[in-house]
Amino acid sequence: MVVLPLAAHAQVSDGATEYDASNPALIRSRVVLDLESYFFYNQSKFYSIRPAYYYGLKNERHQFGLAVPFFHNVFMGDYAGYENTSGIGDIKMSYMAVPILTKNILGFEKLSTYFEASAPTGEYVLGRGAGVWLYKPGMIATFHLTPEVAIYPEVRYQFSGNEANSSGGSDGLPDPEDPEQDVKVQTLTLELPAVMVIDRWDGWFALHFQYQKSFSEDNSFFFMRMDLGKMIGDKTSFALNIQKFIAGQPTLNVIVQARFQFFLR
Repeated sequence: MVVLPLAAHAQVSDGATEYDASNPALIRSRVVLDLESYFFYNQSKFYSIRPAYYYGLKNERHQFGLAVPFFHNVFMGDYAGYENTSGIGDIKMSYMAVPILTKNILGFEKLSTYFEASAPTGEYVLGRGAGVWLYKPGMIATFHLTPEVAIYPEVRYQFSGNEANSSGGSDGLPDPEDPEQDVKVQTLTLELPAVMVIDRWDGWFALHFQYQKSFSEDNSFFFMRMDLGKMIGDKTSFALNIQKFIAGQPTLNVIVQARFQFFLR
């Protein structure tokens, strides 16, 4: 999945910039590799490697994506001898469309809508999946306050048709406390990323303010995330992203993510 698209587009690749790499609503063909660590309040730890491929049309209005995660789970509870295992997680498929595109230099630039579906390919009993299909429609608006500063207000709603092995405040991650399929996922998320591009450094800095409301559990969660990224080549970027739980019902404490992006065209 990763190597073949890279080879196919290598001869027609164009350069990318820090403006592209820092844009959460970017539509452009690329390979993404996420290395993630999840730390929970009950001392459980999840580690994942998540390769993904995104194919964006040249008109910058449509994009298709596929991500395949591989998990290593370390539980602090009783998982019947499976407290430390590895395996594939839930495969994610996504589609993004841009119904409004203005190309304004300042102010409102575009509205992006997307839909993501997670297939129950991970073994939920071992904590590598939700055990059911998860669906996540959402939209992102792009505003430029200055040429170097942009905000991307986003709203998304994740839900499942049946009871899942997932708890509120985890964005669909498996429940670290027990492997049971307890309640349906019904989570509304509001997020406000503010991104500052630093041209002389070929990098960027971002702060994300995130609020989650779990309707199935009647709980709220507040998170803050910091991103620090840099271009490390004409078509390659690296970012370190750290997300911290701030207030609400404590479940997921910290997420540390290292992200590599390889732009194909």
